[in-house]
Amino acid sequence: MKKLLLPFVCLLSLASAGGAANAPTSSAVTEVVVTLSAPSLTNAFRNRPLSYGAASRGKKLDLRSSASRRYLAGLDVRQAALSRRIEAGIPSASVRWHYRIVTDGLAVSLPSDEIQLLRELPGVAHVYPSYRYRALDANVPANVSAIGAPDVWSSDLSTAGEGIKIGIIDDGIDQTHSYFDSTGFAYPAGYPKGNSAYTTAKVIVARAFPAAGVKYSGVSLPFDPKYSDHGTYVAGIAAGNAGTTAIINSKTRTLSGVAPRAYLGNYKALTIPTEEFGLNGNSPEIVAAIEAAVADGMNVINLSLGEPETDPRNDAVAKAVDAASTAGVVVVAAAGNEYGENGKGSVGSPGSAVSAITVAASSSASTASGEARIASFSSSGPTPYGLLLKPNVSAPGIDVASSTSASEGYWSTESGTSAASPHVAGAAALLRQLHPTWTVTQIKSALVLTGTAISGSGGRELSPLREGGGLVSVGSANQPLVFASPTAVQFGFVKRRHSATRAVVLKDAGAAAGSCQVRIQRSESTSGVVLQTPPSVTIPGTLSLKASAKASAKEGDLDGWITLTCAGQERRIPFWLHVVVARLGEKKKTTLVHSGVYQGDTKGETALVSRYLYPERAYGLHQLLKGPEQVFRYALSRSSQNIGVAVISHAQGVSVSPRIVRGDNESKLAGLAALPINVNPYLRNFDDAEPVAGVLHPAASTYYLVFDTVSAAKAGRFSFRFWVNDVTPPHLRTLSRRNGLLTVKITDHGSGVDANSISATDGKRQLALSFDSRTGQAVINARSLGVGTHTVVVSASDYQELKNNENSSRLLPNTAELSVSVSITKADLS
Repeated sequence: MKKLLLPFVCLLSLASAGGAANAPTSSAVTEVVVTLSAPSLTNAFRNRPLSYGAASRGKKLDLRSSASRRYLAGLDVRQAALSRRIEAGIPSASVRWHYRIVTDGLAVSLPSDEIQLLRELPGVAHVYPSYRYRALDANVPANVSAIGAPDVWSSDLSTAGEGIKIGIIDDGIDQTHSYFDSTGFAYPAGYPKGNSAYTTAKVIVARAFPAAGVKYSGVSLPFDPKYSDHGTYVAGIAAGNAGTTAIINSKTRTLSGVAPRAYLGNYKALTIPTEEFGLNGNSPEIVAAIEAAVADGMNVINLSLGEPETDPRNDAVAKAVDAASTAGVVVVAAAGNEYGENGKGSVGSPGSAVSAITVAASSSASTASGEARIASFSSSGPTPYGLLLKPNVSAPGIDVASSTSASEGYWSTESGTSAASPHVAGAAALLRQLHPTWTVTQIKSALVLTGTAISGSGGRELSPLREGGGLVSVGSANQPLVFASPTAVQFGFVKRRHSATRAVVLKDAGAAAGSCQVRIQRSESTSGVVLQTPPSVTIPGTLSLKASAKASAKEGDLDGWITLTCAGQERRIPFWLHVVVARLGEKKKTTLVHSGVYQGDTKGETALVSRYLYPERAYGLHQLLKGPEQVFRYALSRSSQNIGVAVISHAQGVSVSPRIVRGDNESKLAGLAALPINVNPYLRNFDDAEPVAGVLHPAASTYYLVFDTVSAAKAGRFSFRFWVNDVTPPHLRTLSRRNGLLTVKITDHGSGVDANSISATDGKRQLALSFDSRTGQAVINARSLGVGTHTVVVSASDYQELKNNENSSRLLPNTAELSVSVSITKADLS
């Protein structure tokens, strides 16, 4: 989907013309989420449900009860005291958002080099870094029949989501679009909320959450006709009005959302323009939007956005998702679109949140077989850090038609898990209306256990790591027979000669199921591992499961579905385990104690490790490294902005490839950035292999830096640079301007100058240059510009920039630019 954008340069701090670069320093402003020690209202409610004005059987948290109001008032007092303490102790800091429902905390904007001072203030329990999220590419008309939504609609649509409120956290909804015509709707009591100029009797809430420091005319508006379009598309799939006429590619079509009678809440939390990805958003604003959606009474929240998962201990958005679920709100999230690039382990945040209903993308049906097929791009579980079995379900996400902005022609056909997710948000809204006493977990269970099988390219059903419980079937979910908790069985890693047990609590869903037969339906099946289940289970009751790996078990996955046959109908619970044979623990490790340049040598080392997970792959990398590897150990004592390693030289014929893992298990990669690739989508050569590995926002832990080789012939001596907390870009300084040649000194005392990043341009043309890494001097040949005075812009990044993405504090924080005026004479050209 085409995006209209502000100039990219508006997001950067650029150098002034002439002398040294105005490179961003460690005092660059960032935004963090600060939590206090008290539980949020939802967590307090979860621990003592009857004390906060709501019964324990599926009712939502009552924010208006006297106990809730008293508790919130107590949080207000403590937050106000901490706010005063922050602003007195750190004068450059400002408090932006207050959170009480989904977390007890504040959003604070401050210079990044004062974060440690913030951590040390009395009353601060934890400081979460700000991650940046982007809308996931979406494409497809809301093919509601594919998921059986009309099966539960009455002829007058009174059961098509009537009265249910779906919050769309995205880049804004165009409330004037014909797909959201408010004719026949009336505001429910207490609405509209937010900016009423952008609400209607259909779109009953309109709020914007502008990111700190971002300024353009529409940043604070709930809908910006210049930049917003993704949210309008997503909202149309979830709740576009039934029978709406659309003209797409000169053809007239009749469209409907999944829950056409539902209300919509517009929460614009993506407000940062980018050249490549439209509007992005940061963690504090997304948490604020989740908080507001819960407070506004939304029944369902949709998050068609995401970024690679990082350590859950530092993921404020995932924690807010779980808290919203505790408050009684169903949260649906896109799984991501990275399977083609990264394979298994590519599900991102916030789809990685435990309670989220995470959605994969499928076709509506194959014309050849009549069966749905999974989208080739749809991300796969398990989640890299939490090792959760995700996604939970699948929904149409290929060529889906829906509404978009006027600038995009009002209608669009797109593809992505962004399109799949709102199908499930609409389905959850239908179930919420039909079954108001069902809990969030029960709605999730109904959707997961009643999904229909999805086939791969060979016609064989896929792994639940790709499809979850299968394609959502609303008609079946309306009569689920049983509820399961948890809705998926994740054994995680099982070692040889070990076993693991899990229990699933089963409850009657109103069908008096009685006794259900139990069998195992395998998808992927490694040898030497056994999963044991009883032949039957009584409802209500507990299903006990045991997985055992023999001494000879082969490393790999065992997954599939535990199939319950109840009253002649089947219900399926996904399961997954990975037999892990970790060899990294047998390696000798060299301990690192500080940043710097080190020497290594893989020659003579043992070759014990050949494969690393998760994610399982990246473009341009060897998946099997059968040569010897050398391991270094680093203990990070507290959370940091980043850590990383770059191979900077090697002996002739030597080739080593770095990775960073958590602990001594090669199957615990520290996320996507831990692979030696460029993960920064704002740099040239995005996704290319680079001899650089890193971790964004690592939590306190022990990390292992592994340097591996493809064969013994490639082993040998090398040097590498290791860094911790590099938040400062290179420094650029003009040395000379003679004879049409510009010489610039480029230095970096953190991760080091990335020679491949250096460029020089006059705004139109790239200029030839050379860089000597020993002296740090770049010589730019400006003679091709011709006689006259020209402005040359020199840009350089450090190695950490290759590891940054939207999860960093801002775009390109480790890149600096220098503008220099250069005069070329005829003599220079002779």
